[in-house]
Amino acid sequence: MNIDKLFAASPEFETERLYLRRLTMDDLDEYYAFASDPKVSKQSLWQCHQSKDDSIGYLERVLRNYEQKTVYLWAFVLKETGTLIGRGGIFHLDEFMQSGELGYAIGSAYWGKGLAAEAMQPIVDYCFEQLDCNRLEGKCNAGNIGSARVMEKLGMVQEGVLRKQLKIKGVFTDQKLYARIRDDL
Repeated sequence: MNIDKLFAASPEFETERLYLRRLTMDDLDEYYAFASDPKVSKQSLWQCHQSKDDSIGYLERVLRNYEQKTVYLWAFVLKETGTLIGRGGIFHLDEFMQSGELGYAIGSAYWGKGLAAEAMQPIVDYCFEQLDCNRLEGKCNAGNIGSARVMEKLGMVQEGVLRKQLKIKGVFTDQKLYARIRDDL
């Protein structure tokens, strides 16, 4: 997996309805609008942003991750309005094992429209075609049907359930594990 290429190229993508580009501090207001929706963070480890300071802290971490080459996130920008509606990318990058983990979140007003899968597809394609990735995986709460459906649309296969793997909002939660490997292409 060519991690240096990912961070040097800063790839941008265009889909039918979206532009994908790096997150920046200029995204603060729109990121806060998305991250302050309690529905969006309900099934995740991260807490709903209570103030713009929470979003500033998050975006600062994103920028550090770009510098440290540890996590790469794209902003999902709706072409029609130019509005940031979510974000997603790849983390737990392992150059030796040629693997990474996908993660994404999208504003609740955009759920059920196929936008998360549309946004993540060029990222998946890029990882396999340009970065020499062998395995991509993703996890979602066992009850998160929407997120499971996104991974299935991306050609990922459920490999199992990680029982009580995460403590989310004080509750131990089962996680479905999905993966796609180069041989699946």
